[in-house]
Amino acid sequence: MPYSDPKYPVVNPSPDVDNCVRSIRWQDVGFVAATTCATWAYGYVTGKPIRSASASTAAALGLTFAGMIVLQDTRGRLMGYKENKREVTMYGYNPHIQPELAKQKKKLTSDPIQYERFPVATGAASRSVKPKPKFTNYD
Repeated sequence: MPYSDPKYPVVNPSPDVDNCVRSIRWQDVGFVAATTCATWAYGYVTGKPIRSASASTAAALGLTFAGMIVLQDTRGRLMGYKENKREVTMYGYNPHIQPELAKQKKKLTSDPIQYERFPVATGAASRSVKPKPKFTNYD
């Protein structure tokens, strides 16, 4: 995801795969179908001696590619980096994390844990949990 503040309302700051699959649109399904069909046709055309095996392999690769792109797109919509009007009406927005709130807290401190772009949604790791590595024992 981009390293910037989201431009749209945040629905879910840290969506998992289930949330992304639930928010798939019909245009995403069409993209997966079109990509899979196009890669199958490419595999069939270019795989002269064994056309069906080449076409099936190309279709599997195309389906994997399209699935990854669709999951990335839906994740961007849920996190507020892409247009997400349908998701906001369906799921509502997250009242705790919104772009306006992040713009008000722009204070760069010396401690990276307090910096606003540190991944707060996953839980900031303190120095006691994740200590600073010691490099003195290495030769």
